[in-house]
Amino acid sequence: MPVTRMPKPLMKLAVAGTALMMLAGCASRAQIDVPKVAPVEAQAYQHKVFYSDVYYSQPQANLFSGAAQQAMQPLGNIKLSRICSPAMTHFDQLLREQLPASSRITHDARASDYRLRVEIQAHENRGPVYLDYLIAQNLTKNLLTFGVANEDFDIIADFDVQYRLYDKNEQLLYSKDYAVQDSVPHQAGNFDFGDRIFLPAQNMMKKYLLLTMNDFFVNASRPSPELAVVLSDS
Repeated sequence: MPVTRMPKPLMKLAVAGTALMMLAGCASRAQIDVPKVAPVEAQAYQHKVFYSDVYYSQPQANLFSGAAQQAMQPLGNIKLSRICSPAMTHFDQLLREQLPASSRITHDARASDYRLRVEIQAHENRGPVYLDYLIAQNLTKNLLTFGVANEDFDIIADFDVQYRLYDKNEQLLYSKDYAVQDSVPHQAGNFDFGDRIFLPAQNMMKKYLLLTMNDFFVNASRPSPELAVVLSDS
């Protein structure tokens, strides 16, 4: 029985079409899960009032500034990126997850038993977590697919965060620094609009604030002997 062969021009077109569909196929979005942390049920935190004092710094955006680091400023004075804004402007919600149910959070420092000072320092002027657009990779794909390919990014976390816990008399009880560095590949599809494109990166910011803060409170609840009396009397 004779076999019907596809003409070579049509075969080449079919192969090219298949390659085009593969390049412009479903986006491989990063899956970044926000962890569920356990509250630190330390006796020293039970029925206590906490106040958070959050500061932020990043390098200057000006190309002629020599990438000088900005001074630490209160969070309310800073315009944050769409990636970092949800976690950082709702910092008290993340703090709430660390503490016993009997504790509470106040916006009045004078009414607090503990003050948590937080300093977040980004190493890039794009923020502590940002989307790094892979130009060379995307240029090649867009040329081959006439601009319909998914966009490739790396989600980068690159920042330092310092936590300091003070009692009502402004005595420093505990301090710890964390250096956060992570990178996760991410693709944005042609129908990713608005915050959908930023969601995995937003989750990364929230993830590392939760994890570092939880580790801080766990360690702060087991202070050195000379501070144990201070904590128990606070």
